[in-house]
Amino acid sequence: MSETFIPQLQELAKSARMLALVGASIKLRSDASVAPAIREQIDAGARMALGDVVDVTDEEQLSLALVMVEMALSEASELFRNPDRGSNWEILDVAAMQAMGRASKSVFTRIQSIAETHLGMRKTFHGTFLDVGTGVGGIALEAARLCPDIRVDGIDIWEPALELARQNIAESPYADRVSVRNLDVSMLDEDRRYSLAWLPTMFLKRPIVEAALDRIARAFVSDAYLVAGVYSRPDDPFLALMSSLRTLRSGGEISDPADIKAMMEARGYVDIGTSATPIATFVFGRLP
Repeated sequence: MSETFIPQLQELAKSARMLALVGASIKLRSDASVAPAIREQIDAGARMALGDVVDVTDEEQLSLALVMVEMALSEASELFRNPDRGSNWEILDVAAMQAMGRASKSVFTRIQSIAETHLGMRKTFHGTFLDVGTGVGGIALEAARLCPDIRVDGIDIWEPALELARQNIAESPYADRVSVRNLDVSMLDEDRRYSLAWLPTMFLKRPIVEAALDRIARAFVSDAYLVAGVYSRPDDPFLALMSSLRTLRSGGEISDPADIKAMMEARGYVDIGTSATPIATFVFGRLP
């Protein structure tokens, strides 16, 4: 009998379901409406996958875990359904866009964490935040939720995502502090408006990143902070391949944080640092 890869596929399929069970178990901690028998099975499956560590109560770790689960499952599903999609972020699936928006909220949580040891960045939370590539508004709304004195301008060029962003903002308590518009960051034409900006370079070609950095610098007030992101590249060969593929399919081409650091230094940024998570690496700096 010829060899088959079905047993390996069965193990991979098992892993995918285990990942889903872990995410479901964490979500159900704040939902008492599920039938006890179903919840018991979900929790039991999560413990089979992770053991007793699934009972961790650290909110930051649980939040990161949910982001990792949702991103992995959403990315895997989209890749399987649309393997022929080109190098862009022109996604039409509403559920996928909203899932990415929920996952992206952790970006601002990380920015807040960075600010805990960079006091100058804390001051930017009382100004106006530029959210480049706002998508469905996940980061923008999280910024407004966490910082009551901040105002947010979100820009993007993908109108289907912006339609969802406008809906999400209208349904939120923050519609008076968050706005979005269809604008390419390389065409940004503001002058001394922003105290903080998020630039997701993983969605942008190198020339656009260069142009964006110039435009954002002109739009900054004194001592503003830029936070730029690239997908983290793990040592594991398979995960490194996925990181590279994720960048390419998102429309980006920069994968080395050192490239972003060099671009920022060339434009006069100081106090440049990095902060890495399993998903993304943040390069940040202050423009005097």
